[in-house]
Amino acid sequence: MKKLYNSELMKYITLIENVGKVSIKDLFLYNGTICCTVDKNKVSILIGAEGKKIKRIQNMFNKKIKVIGYSEDIKEFVKDFIYPIKIDEIEQKDKNLILRCSDRKTKGLLIGRGKTGLNNLHDVVSRYFKIDNISIE
Repeated sequence: MKKLYNSELMKYITLIENVGKVSIKDLFLYNGTICCTVDKNKVSILIGAEGKKIKRIQNMFNKKIKVIGYSEDIKEFVKDFIYPIKIDEIEQKDKNLILRCSDRKTKGLLIGRGKTGLNNLHDVVSRYFKIDNISIE
């Protein structure tokens, strides 16, 4: 998936960088939420003490913002992206990613109605890593 930015996303990037005092690696809309990817060690700077900085930015946009810490390790990135959902294990086989969870509710949250959650997860992860398939077991 290519990283394309329209004027609205550029406005979000500029404002978040100015208010948050961090450099944005990527920004995209996901289910009505602004997802902002920054270096893993900059997440706490963007969120601010007691979450005050990110709450201020959310109030400016009147949208929820999810801050994702970027990691070169695909497993760490996926864990950060799906947080607060907890899974048992992530396994990578070639260009396939397998997420294992024992709880049916967790599986349902990850897959979503009509596999929309799983397809959206694949779209986001493939923005950063070369993967062909994500499966939930």
